[in-house]
Amino acid sequence: MATEDDERTPLISPNLERSQETPHPSNSRENAVMKNWLGSVATELQQEAASRGLKVDVIANDSSRDIIPQKWFSQDEHWVIESRNVIVRLHGQSERNESLLVNAHYDSVPTSHGVTDNGMGVATAMELLRYFIHHPPRHTIIFLFNNMEEGGLIGAQSFIKHPWYSSVKLFINLEGAGAGGRAILFRCSNLNAVKKLTNSKAKLLHASPVGNDMFKAQLLKSDTDYSIFTKHGVPGLDIAFYAPRSHYHTPRDDLAHTTPEALQYMGQLALGAVRAIANSDDLIDTSSDEENFIYFDILGRMMFAYSFTTFQIINAFVLFAVPIVAIYLGRGNRTLQDIAKERSHLVIKGLLAILSALFCSILFSGIAAYLMHHANPLMTYGDVNGAALYIFSAVFLGIQISQLILPVKLKQVLATTDAIWYGLVTFWWIFVLFASYTGSKNLASLHFAVHLLFFTALASVIHTHVPRDKRFRSPLIFFTQTLIPFILLLELLLLSMDSMRHATVDGTPEIAVYILISLPILLIALHFVPWIYVAGNNSKATFGTAFALLFLFTICSALHPFNDGWSPNKLFFRQEYDAGGLLATVNLTTALGIPAVLKEALPLHEYKTAQCTHEKSLTTCSYQTDLLPKYASNATLNEFIFSGLSKNCDNDTFCQVTGSYQAKNSLMCRVLLNQPVQHAWVDDLDLKQESIRALIIYINEYGRPVNFGFEYSHDEAPPKVTLSCFYDEWTEQEIPAFTALRDNLPDSASLLIRGQGLVIVNYAHITL
Repeated sequence: MATEDDERTPLISPNLERSQETPHPSNSRENAVMKNWLGSVATELQQEAASRGLKVDVIANDSSRDIIPQKWFSQDEHWVIESRNVIVRLHGQSERNESLLVNAHYDSVPTSHGVTDNGMGVATAMELLRYFIHHPPRHTIIFLFNNMEEGGLIGAQSFIKHPWYSSVKLFINLEGAGAGGRAILFRCSNLNAVKKLTNSKAKLLHASPVGNDMFKAQLLKSDTDYSIFTKHGVPGLDIAFYAPRSHYHTPRDDLAHTTPEALQYMGQLALGAVRAIANSDDLIDTSSDEENFIYFDILGRMMFAYSFTTFQIINAFVLFAVPIVAIYLGRGNRTLQDIAKERSHLVIKGLLAILSALFCSILFSGIAAYLMHHANPLMTYGDVNGAALYIFSAVFLGIQISQLILPVKLKQVLATTDAIWYGLVTFWWIFVLFASYTGSKNLASLHFAVHLLFFTALASVIHTHVPRDKRFRSPLIFFTQTLIPFILLLELLLLSMDSMRHATVDGTPEIAVYILISLPILLIALHFVPWIYVAGNNSKATFGTAFALLFLFTICSALHPFNDGWSPNKLFFRQEYDAGGLLATVNLTTALGIPAVLKEALPLHEYKTAQCTHEKSLTTCSYQTDLLPKYASNATLNEFIFSGLSKNCDNDTFCQVTGSYQAKNSLMCRVLLNQPVQHAWVDDLDLKQESIRALIIYINEYGRPVNFGFEYSHDEAPPKVTLSCFYDEWTEQEIPAFTALRDNLPDSASLLIRGQGLVIVNYAHITL
């Protein structure tokens, strides 16, 4: 991690190497090993801090027990959990009860080694703790290594109820949803904190408000602890990896598929932010209100952050300045009325040409995307660069045709006057007006619009005032018009491509990917409309573009969407088994290609049982297997010990049902009811809610007895109860259906799961 004296020192590797040895989901023995290791490292650092005269508090065994409402597996769930959070508090020099929270979850999903999600975040947070022990901060920093983020953000929700949380004024969340790419400031809700990052000494910067807008539009089908903390009144920053998302939650989230540079990027961003905030004068003045503002980087080296008010002021200034300057520069000895009459005539003609280009480019790109989506679904998943080139050729062809079909007299005016420049400037003026409107709705993704207007207007001034015989004139106009706008638009294009190309297998419609790719491409291409008239728009050039489009369509339509490199097909796996049965059911979900994968990977007797259903953009296939979960299928193991249910209806109003169970190899079990109740309990924790349909019970010790109960109205039919447990350990053949399928899959496919529960075993179906 870079320091003030050392610009590029790598993070200490053991922190990351330890996290990738084996999957460590919350419902596993390795999760406890990971928790204990984090506690031991924190304790060692506590001792080092004490030797330096610093006070560090370590909670290696959090005793918190909480009931958290969820809807992960079903509606109206209530998770009764025992915390495995590891919490460290480094006291600041100010000795005030105000703190900055650095959060990183340490659990992985069962199918992943968890290097970027979230070993890198954990390693970065641990190194930040080490750094600030050597460079004591002004304000207190709390480091939260939370468990059970996967499958409901449970660890963060548990910490909300911890006594230390009341001192937190700001948080920084370290997360991963990609492997090997740059870390990005994806979401944030406090302008003051982001300004501190922009002014920090961090050499590697990456930020965009597009992430905020994507989450608002529900284009990304995952979430982070950021949402929990902001929901409970604490603003903060969400720093995350985002590409390539194809390895997210899969076995390929390992050291082999990431880079030291990626870790360095997160370290730079996190250190820059934490150091600037923890040593600031105004941490205690941080507002608890969630703010909306503009933030972005240029080429990863410069970063800007300003409020929506500033954004609107800049837009308003440029909107007023451009026409005023245009009138001033064109005044000569003429009256204002003559200037307005002449310019408005040219502006209308130029704007008609630009609107024609806009309409045709949208039409052609829409048709191109529609044809490709039907000819080769998920082509964007396998080769998004080819998709972008294909869309660009369609957009450019649309622009060329749009100018060819204009009336002859209008084309003569456009070729011999400055009308096309006036039209383009006017279009960008309208676009900035639209960006100001979206800004009033707290959408920041069009922050770049004012740059398109400003630099095109500046280029048009050069075009009209620099003599045509100057050799530098055309290059100067072109680079003035395009340099900064193209950098901003290409950054947006690359971010959209990297973050969205692999989101389709999570349920994001591919048409949304095409739209997000097409927008910056279209805006880039519109810059070339005036240059079409400089070059001379002719039918030969148009035929050439049409041929290129046809060639790209032929190539792209033949590309396979999945490969064994950066774009494997991701299959969501879950097995369900009724204890004592001869067969279990495996469910697989993805966007495309399941039947072909199953035909190749399954033995014939399993493949013959496969049945598939389609819902929206996803396909789910189920098949029967005799590869049963190890612990649940062997009766001699006495895996699940159930005492039975006892019903007491002595009360004229309610009946009470109680029971207890022990699970030897699962920490997470479920009590599922077929109808809601309003009162339930687990051990000594009592729960009263309007609707309770399931209790998900997570404990810290295998085989420990769990007592539970619920109450229902005497006048109602008694609920039917299903007792189940979840299993996520598979590396020692505990889930043979998973390992057999994984081993037989083609290299172009990979298994994963979101959250917990590779296997759910139903041990008892009870009718009271």
